[in-house]
Amino acid sequence: MKPLKLKRFLLSTSLIVSSALMSSAPTLAQAEDLTILIWGVTWQSALQDVAQKFTDETGIKVNVDTQASSGEGLAKLQAMADNPSVDLWFTTASVAERSAEDSSLFVELPKEVVTNLEYLPADMVQPRYAAVYSYPTSIAYRTDLVDGEITSWADLWDPKFERSLAVPSMGMYQGRLLMMSAGKDGGDPLDEEAGFAALEELLPNVALFYTSDAQARQALAQGEASVLVATPAQGKRVLDAGRSVEILSPKPAIMNFDVVMMPAGAKQAEAAQFLNYILSDSVNEFIAERLNMSAVNINSKQPVELIDQLPEKGDEFIPDEGFVNERIGDWLDRYNEIIAQ
Repeated sequence: MKPLKLKRFLLSTSLIVSSALMSSAPTLAQAEDLTILIWGVTWQSALQDVAQKFTDETGIKVNVDTQASSGEGLAKLQAMADNPSVDLWFTTASVAERSAEDSSLFVELPKEVVTNLEYLPADMVQPRYAAVYSYPTSIAYRTDLVDGEITSWADLWDPKFERSLAVPSMGMYQGRLLMMSAGKDGGDPLDEEAGFAALEELLPNVALFYTSDAQARQALAQGEASVLVATPAQGKRVLDAGRSVEILSPKPAIMNFDVVMMPAGAKQAEAAQFLNYILSDSVNEFIAERLNMSAVNINSKQPVELIDQLPEKGDEFIPDEGFVNERIGDWLDRYNEIIAQ
């Protein structure tokens, strides 16, 4: 009988302590909310699902604002620099590298709070930004419209693909098209002279230089193009819509990273908490699966559908974003002058 009485005493004591703690802690209604800025549709939908789970667990409401592009997002943040209403910003690594120089607009990520940063590869974490997922530049093609298989970038120069390709404009993915063209035969992806020469040779096969993800997906889905140079996520959307699509990431697979930055706003504590949440292994895994992107937490599993679409080990090429930022202006000028006529 004594053990039973002791058990009842401990239970009673525990309830008293718990009640005291609850009375001293902020209620869910008292919790702050926060705002994230991200691209619309696909990305917004995936993050809203994650945000709802975060709210259920913490009481912190997450509001979602959208941007058409990283450039538009940066302009929004710069316009509100004196009093940011955005607490976390999703952008590309190249734009983040350029934006990180503004120490008055962006703060360093608090590693003591965002402890999951330690489970990201070192090259995916910088003082003012960290990767949330990664993805290669890939080929998605309609197997019902293409005779035979595509196995390499060089295949896209085959005359049989005349007016068949949808490829990103120079501004999309920060010049990845140029890098792919330069490296298609084993050369240096950052050899811009080789890249522009190859692009001029590719012109007869290009049906569309797209300027948005939606435009790219539509071209492949409607058969305006039989081959799309894009991310695996874009190919998956067309595949999910019922089209016959094959996706591959040949060498050199030019890698991309979408990252998060923290503006110098009033809700940095809540923002850091949410960032730590999305970088946890299970949540990072969920986001990667929803977007058909590659998870960055080393303890996360990669989406099953994506595994065969990822490049072979050693086939990846991670460009120096600082160098890309230095050259992208000249690349755009030259592209507009001799390619996009």
